[in-house]
Amino acid sequence: MYEPIKAPRFEVGNRVLAVAPTNQHRGKQGIVVEVIEPAGDNIYRYVVRFADATSATLFGFELQLV
Repeated sequence: MYEPIKAPRFEVGNRVLAVAPTNQHRGKQGIVVEVIEPAGDNIYRYVVRFADATSATLFGFELQLV
């Protein structure tokens, strides 16, 4: 059955906080620098650049707006 793709939770430029307890970036704030479109699974992924110049690709449930 076809499920329509929902709009992304975050946009490029949004300030976010990594909140997933198992993520090495937990507690760090960063900026969304890329929104990766779903590839067959209807789940967006977000590339976040943190203040320490590292970046990570995270799911929406691993982030919250600041």
